[in-house]
Amino acid sequence: MSSRCTFCLLSCLVCLCHYTLTLQWPVNGKQPKSYTYTELTVTGKDLKVCEHQKHICVLDTNDCGSVSAHGNNMFLNTSCRYLFNEKSFGCKWTYLNDVKTKMIHSFIFSRNKGFSHCPSILNLLSGFNLTIKSKDPHRKIERFSEVYSITIENIVQFPRPDVISVNATETSLNVTWIKQWESKKCLVRYKHSTMNEWMEEEDSETFHVIEGLQPLSQYSLTVACIGEYGMLSEWSAEFQAKTLEGVPTAPPNVSYRVESLDNTFRTQKLLLVWKALAINVARGVILGYEVTYASTKQPALAKIITNNLKAELEVAPGDYNVTLMAYNSAGQSPVRHVRINTASYESLPGVKGLWASTEADSLRIRWETETAAVSVSEFAIEWFSLSHAASSQWKRVNGATFSTVLTDSIKQLEIYTINVYPLYESLCGPSESVQASLENGTLLDIVHLRLVNVTKTSVTVRWVWQRKANGTNVLQYRLALSALDESETKFLTVFPHQCQHSFYKLQTNVKYSVSIYGETKSGNFKKTNIEFTTPLYENDEIIKAAVPIVLLIFGFGIFSVLSRTIYKDYFFPSIANPSHSVIGRWLLNPFHEKDTVMRVLQLEDFSLTNQLIEKALMQMEHQKFSEKGVVDEDMMYLPDNSAVENDGAENSEASPSLTEYVDLPLLPDNFGYVENCYIPESTS
Repeated sequence: MSSRCTFCLLSCLVCLCHYTLTLQWPVNGKQPKSYTYTELTVTGKDLKVCEHQKHICVLDTNDCGSVSAHGNNMFLNTSCRYLFNEKSFGCKWTYLNDVKTKMIHSFIFSRNKGFSHCPSILNLLSGFNLTIKSKDPHRKIERFSEVYSITIENIVQFPRPDVISVNATETSLNVTWIKQWESKKCLVRYKHSTMNEWMEEEDSETFHVIEGLQPLSQYSLTVACIGEYGMLSEWSAEFQAKTLEGVPTAPPNVSYRVESLDNTFRTQKLLLVWKALAINVARGVILGYEVTYASTKQPALAKIITNNLKAELEVAPGDYNVTLMAYNSAGQSPVRHVRINTASYESLPGVKGLWASTEADSLRIRWETETAAVSVSEFAIEWFSLSHAASSQWKRVNGATFSTVLTDSIKQLEIYTINVYPLYESLCGPSESVQASLENGTLLDIVHLRLVNVTKTSVTVRWVWQRKANGTNVLQYRLALSALDESETKFLTVFPHQCQHSFYKLQTNVKYSVSIYGETKSGNFKKTNIEFTTPLYENDEIIKAAVPIVLLIFGFGIFSVLSRTIYKDYFFPSIANPSHSVIGRWLLNPFHEKDTVMRVLQLEDFSLTNQLIEKALMQMEHQKFSEKGVVDEDMMYLPDNSAVENDGAENSEASPSLTEYVDLPLLPDNFGYVENCYIPESTS
């Protein structure tokens, strides 16, 4: 057991040693090269003479006799200079080393004629050969550069000048400096505080005027000079200067839009949106803008002063003269005049699909535009925090751009309102607005997904956009339609300007699912979904098929009724029933047959005048008997006051009212019966 532990410990030590050696000798046992910028400056008093070598001067007597005849390629970009004021000699070079140790450097001066006095060799008329020596104190390795031929006159460096004053105007800086030598020329180098590139201008005096600068801008500048011979001096210390403000040279460009505030069009809102002046035009810090407007019918002026890049005016329909100008501490810009007719104006379509998402410490917004006859030349983007609604930030982008990043003044835990205005010359379209934050992006969420209409081949769904306080940072929402028995899915990106969508070319009698997905940086998630099945037949198809059948049945019924009536009238006519009339019942009455005395009417009594006949009327009425429910058109009745006496009076029915009139003879008062004599039968 102990031997096994010992083996494991030794294995670990071997691995550790191998790892350490690998770090020290990573590639083929060689340490990678390292570049070291090195500079060394000496004076004449630092030089020493070699006793047995009069042609060599060194910094350390140990270097005498150690000069190598062959140079080393580890000394790169070597340059030397001679400072006349300090009587010093210095060199700069890049040393290529394979070991990260501190090297010791020194100079070795040599000349074929020899040196009479080493400290005096550093003068304007001197010339010599230079060798640079580098020594590794740990490994005791010495390396020598190649031999450089030096002439002091050629490497004399002009003393560095000092900038003493800078006088600023709106567009220029007057720089003054001092120098110790008579210079041939001086260079003035300057740059804007927001730029990295230096600009250079040349002058032979002790002052220089830099023209064409931006007003109220910070500049850095420095000066260097060169004499009749030698090298350019070192650049002076950087001097900071700021130009003064100037009067703006141009007015702002303005666009307008007219909107009605009521249904009667008596009150209108005039929206003015203008572009901030460029730096070279503003010539300073714009403190604000002055807007004046007056009706052509009522020339009284109204004035508004704002530091925002828009203004909203409430006006009545008519012609207006509007002026706009910017101002700073130096003065006012020229005036922009605009003539606007609020009763007749052109309209520019607005943007749609505005959405915001977080990107690092900024908000990226994107939008879409509607196809219109007038193309959009620019988009004006306005954003402001709800806690600082008066401080708006503005940005302009090209009309062919539909996305941009808002970086200025975007803070954490702040909710921003973002407005996008489409612009075309002097026209301004309606703004599209959205609220967003760095934590949650656009503060809108989709809820209440529902079906609106389902047919055999299409479906329409509707949803509601709802404000959310916090939640997932959604890059976009997508609407998806998928069949439950198929893998194919249709996707559509939806934005706040959409609240419903229709899918077409669906299959009949198939079950589908509509879902809302949210897309985030980490993936997608399902927000909500709804399922439905397309019908096999449409309601109108069912109605179209049922109506002809119903009409056919109805027509057949009418035809059957009419056919039965006509058939009955022609082939089975009604036969009068005597038992339904008074006379018929009297004739059918069996009691009068038992009378032994026959009673007949006197025929002469019927020979009456026409006047009496006209008075004798008999009314006939069709009566519906409740017992049989049959109407007998041939039944006749006497008037109610003329009752008929017969032996069966007990079983007689009441006579109803008469509905028809028939001429009957009027019986006289002496109307009587003729009584015939009874003739007995013969017995014989």
